[in-house]
Amino acid sequence: MLNENFVNTCILFRDLSELIDNYSDEECVGIFARTIKENYVGAVDIQVLSPEAEMIVHQPENKLGRSRDRREKYLTLLASAAKGERVNLTELTEALDLSSGKQLMEVLNVFRGPGNGYQDYTAVEIDATPFEQGGTLIIDIQVGEGEATGSFDLFAGDAELPTEGFPDDALASAWDVSPGDTGQIRHPFTHGQRFKLGATGNWFCEKGSTNAFLARISVVPAKNEETERSS
Repeated sequence: MLNENFVNTCILFRDLSELIDNYSDEECVGIFARTIKENYVGAVDIQVLSPEAEMIVHQPENKLGRSRDRREKYLTLLASAAKGERVNLTELTEALDLSSGKQLMEVLNVFRGPGNGYQDYTAVEIDATPFEQGGTLIIDIQVGEGEATGSFDLFAGDAELPTEGFPDDALASAWDVSPGDTGQIRHPFTHGQRFKLGATGNWFCEKGSTNAFLARISVVPAKNEETERSS
């Protein structure tokens, strides 16, 4: 798709200032370099510009999340950009993750830094008992722009959340989700049951520091997964 629809290139942020200085505001290279620099956020940025150097899509790579849907999200962004359309990644994420599943709940809450070696979980109860034949539990997590970096652990519903040490009894985890970043937990289960999501600051953030998180929780039923595999 890149080769067929775009002029695909990679440029280092440190080179942009030199390009801007060496080319006038009327020259193509200077115009593009200035637009890229003005929209740059950090790390690896995906930017799609029109032939007139107007920004169509600006998507920090780490905002694509860490799930198996990264490729689909990236391709959808490119396909929309090729049509000159802008995509809301939050809406795109929800559409992809819930396309064959059922949304259980959406939780907005806060977590805090526990101090090195400790845990201070904000607990979220998850009831997946209606899915008698099991399926895959999907938890899409978005961390706010506050101070603390988040770590998220999924436990069985009757588990007692630890207050210190590693969460050895966790069924699945998404650790070290930085402020403004996203993560995902996926956990297959064979019968209807309850779960408990624990949200806490990681061991490297300041004790007592806080941040918000948004968790979108859904289940892809086992029968839906079988249908997808057969097709």
